[in-house]
Amino acid sequence: MTRIYTFDDASYTYTENQGMLYRLVNEDVGSKQIGILFVELKPHVSYPGLHYHKNRESVYMVLEGTATLLLEGKEHRIKPRHVIFISPGATHGIINTGDTGLKMVEVYSPLDPDFIKVEQ
Repeated sequence: MTRIYTFDDASYTYTENQGMLYRLVNEDVGSKQIGILFVELKPHVSYPGLHYHKNRESVYMVLEGTATLLLEGKEHRIKPRHVIFISPGATHGIINTGDTGLKMVEVYSPLDPDFIKVEQ
């Protein structure tokens, strides 16, 4: 099923303390293998907490703002035009350390939500 639509037509989650999460591509629009999220984080919040996926590959593309990426026990400063590839099993999480909002796109596959939270 091929579709053209806007962000406003996509499913989303708004969390007052975190910001907006738009589910642009997923099963809802007929995708069988890939997902795409548009994330707008408020300043000084983390997303979605330290975690890993057994099978999922993810790519983060930072569009606006700065943040700290926690990746495999190390901190990395990320900013616009940074692209991050996260392989299955890699522990990761983001903290928006900037004073402005963070906007990024996440592309991932497969769709199954094998989210495993890591205790800190």
